[in-house]
Amino acid sequence: MSGEKRSLPERRWVFVLEMAAGGDLLLRALSPFPVQGADVTRVDLQTEGDQARLEIETGGLPAQRAEHLQSRLRALAGVRSVACGWR
Repeated sequence: MSGEKRSLPERRWVFVLEMAAGGDLLLRALSPFPVQGADVTRVDLQTEGDQARLEIETGGLPAQRAEHLQSRLRALAGVRSVACGWR
């Protein structure tokens, strides 16, 4: 066996927001990520009428920062709910 340490794969965080469609809410929802050092790797937005569902996948976040981001997203006007998990 070699003396190399095997690194665990990077944890990918997924944030799912249910929010009002339209306006600048998409930009406001994305703006906290670079501030927290998150690497946004995927964004998926689906709209139906006046509702929207936004998925944001990130890397490079410790658990505490992910929790902080979740609370920041919940505080945005127009956001109805935020779920956060990792894979």
